[in-house]
Amino acid sequence: MNCVVSAPALQPIWIAVNTHPNRERAAEQHLRNQGYDVYGPVIRKQTRHARRVSDVLRPLFPGYLFVRLSEAQGRWRPILSTIGVRSVVCTRDAPCTLPAQFIDDLKAREKDGVIARSASALQIGETVRVGRGAFDGLAGKIIDLAENDRLVVLMDFLNRPVRVKISGDLLSVV
Repeated sequence: MNCVVSAPALQPIWIAVNTHPNRERAAEQHLRNQGYDVYGPVIRKQTRHARRVSDVLRPLFPGYLFVRLSEAQGRWRPILSTIGVRSVVCTRDAPCTLPAQFIDDLKAREKDGVIARSASALQIGETVRVGRGAFDGLAGKIIDLAENDRLVVLMDFLNRPVRVKISGDLLSVV
């Protein structure tokens, strides 16, 4: 992230806006009403409640939106008084800018308006070995995919089957 310290740039720039908890959609709507171009990437997550599983859309970056400022708008301080907005990510008295390529890359990963998760090389039913950490060297079988890109692995630990949620980057296929 670069921080603008001088006059506003002549080209459109992207800045990050911090929102109040769970108020991303309200802040986005109010910013759009003021004429700002707003981007709030979302992902699809599975939630479980009362034995019901449903897919819901959640922000990729909870509590943050991206706002594009054009030369005509240039002024970013009105964003601070927008309903749902907590602050603008700044250094000193100037907003930090994001490279346009970052936003373009996020938009390129979208499918039907939702950020597609990267395909994991590990699949349910595969036997894996833990490469480091508390379970270093133990082998197990992937039985489920958990939230936050973690995997549920069934391991034989102290002669008992134990379900362990573990990050996929700690595992390798046996």
